[in-house]
Amino acid sequence: MPDTAIADIRPVIVGSGYIAERHIAALALLGIRPLAVWSPRRESRERVAERWGTTAAESLEALLDTPGATHAHICSTPMQHEEPIMLAAQRGLTIVCEKPLAPTRDVVERIAGELERTGASLFLTFNRRMDAGIQQLRAAIADGRLGRVVSVFGSYRQQWNAAPSSRDWRFDPSLVGPSRVVTEIGSHWFDLAEFVLGQRIESVSAMSANMGKRTFDTGSEIGEFEPENEDLFSAQLRFEGGALGHVYATELAHGSFDDIELRIDGTLRSAVWSSTHPDQLTISHKVEGSLTTGLDSDTASIENCIRAIYTGTATEAGVAGLADGLSNASVMDAVRASHSENTWKDVIR
Repeated sequence: MPDTAIADIRPVIVGSGYIAERHIAALALLGIRPLAVWSPRRESRERVAERWGTTAAESLEALLDTPGATHAHICSTPMQHEEPIMLAAQRGLTIVCEKPLAPTRDVVERIAGELERTGASLFLTFNRRMDAGIQQLRAAIADGRLGRVVSVFGSYRQQWNAAPSSRDWRFDPSLVGPSRVVTEIGSHWFDLAEFVLGQRIESVSAMSANMGKRTFDTGSEIGEFEPENEDLFSAQLRFEGGALGHVYATELAHGSFDDIELRIDGTLRSAVWSSTHPDQLTISHKVEGSLTTGLDSDTASIENCIRAIYTGTATEAGVAGLADGLSNASVMDAVRASHSENTWKDVIR
């Protein structure tokens, strides 16, 4: 979509939480104001509508039927993506969906069927792809600077559910899906690894764990509870090109705000990317030494992702789409199955 079409864009927003407002703010930088916003809680949608100078729709259907609407941003919880995507596709709207597309492959397959039937387009905001350091890493692998990739290692660490824990929708399987850490942060790391390598994960061996009962503090309530979903997982990986990998993800890491690390070892050089310096990349060679390139700046990945979608550069930048969402859900299914069955599991393709 060229810049000249910006004036014709009329998005609507499904959701009224943190990520919905990040989408609205990113749209505002492009001079785009949503026509309307909707979420199940009236007070939430009215609050967001007032803050951003738009309308609070009375229902999901009313939102998607807003006259002149061209795009639907799906910023609800992972298990609440399917219905608005289906309804938006049936109305011919272009869909911009938060990650993951869905926590399980079967849901993504249903979505894919409806998109094929209606011809609707879908973009998936795996936004960390848009960090400049990740873009550099992808290019370094593609142009052969690292040689053949041999190993892929990394982690994703957050402190949110270390005691005292939060107690939000992420602990509710009806909203987050059959896993929490795998869905919420593992999905991001799996996507980044596949994106920079240009290869899919073909099999996994995984374990997950829960620390058990913990105190929580929501700001309005303090107590104790024991969630049913996992706090951390560890997975060994095999990639299509033969590389081996490992990822560790946890929401119990005191002192880690939202820390992602990705290390690629090739036959010629190694590269390291960290979300603490998202626009930088370090490439190392044991004789040549290490070289860090890029600016030491804060992430603007959500803004960059939405800008790419609306300015016609999504393909060039590598904005995720339906095939990536299907791959991601398939990897998550394999991780959960591997833990349950205590064995290596192939990723269904």
